[in-house]
Formats: sequence, structure tokens, C-alpha cells
Amino acid sequence: MLKFNLSLFSLLALLLFVSGCSNTSLKKLPFIQDEAPVQKKAEDPADKPSPPAVRKAERELSLGIRNYENGNYNMAAGFFQNALGDDQLSVGDQVTAHKFLAFIYCVSGEKLACRGAFKKVLALNPKFGLSASEAGHPTWGPVFREVQAEVAARKTR
Repeated sequence: MLKFNLSLFSLLALLLFVSGCSNTSLKKLPFIQDEAPVQKKAEDPADKPSPPAVRKAERELSLGIRNYENGNYNMAAGFFQNALGDDQLSVGDQVTAHKFLAFIYCVSGEKLACRGAFKKVLALNPKFGLSASEAGHPTWGPVFREVQAEVAARKTR
């Protein structure tokens, strides 16, 4: 009987070897050990999850964009303002939120608020430019160009 069990074990080992069973699955067996201990990878700060406030602000920004795209401008503006109010967004995300707020203000006839939002965009990123389709918009395109010219004129003084 012992001879049969030993032969069965040998046959099983041979089948595993011939079938190309990976070394990692063999390591799961209690009698197979790793040659070298696994080195623990140094922690990268980028691998750590974002704090809840950052995730909330990013979620608000995302909801703002989605509502803007669906034509729910009042709701979108509220999400953008909430996202900016937490002061947790990256500079790029702040630029995005202010840009969309400017669009909303412009189409709502609130030219001063539109200009103010574009000024914030350019304060955050002086090299910011609208895409070709955005710049060609008849309502906010001219307002952006005016604000951009004013900001550039202030820099040259």
C-alpha cells in the first residue's frame, strides 16, 4: 500500500512537471520553499489613497462636468462651487472648474462673473488657452479674449 501511495505521489509530481505547472503554484505546497525571501517594495506616496476630502472634491468636479454636459447648468455650477470650496483640487482641476463656471456665467448673461472666473483660470495657469471650438463660441470666446488681453497688458506694465 505504501508503495502504491508513493507511486501515486511520484505520478502526480511528474504530471505537474510535464504539464508546465508554474513555479508559483508549486510554492503554495507546504514542502516547497522559496529560494530567497521576497523583498518588500518601498512605499510610493502616489500609491496611497487620496484623503476623503480630495476624493469628495474630485467627485463634485466630475458631477459638475456631467451635469454641464447634460445641460443642467445650475446644478453643475453648484457642484463646481462645492468642489472649489473644499480647496482640495489640483491646480489643473481648479482650472477646469473655473472654466466651466465661466461658461455657465457667460451663457446665463452674468458677464462680470464670467470675467471673474476667466481671471481665476488665468491666475492659476497664465498659459491657459481655450480649445479651438471653445474659443470660437460666440458668447464666452470674446469674453475670454478680452480677459486674456487685460491680463497680458497688466504683465507688460
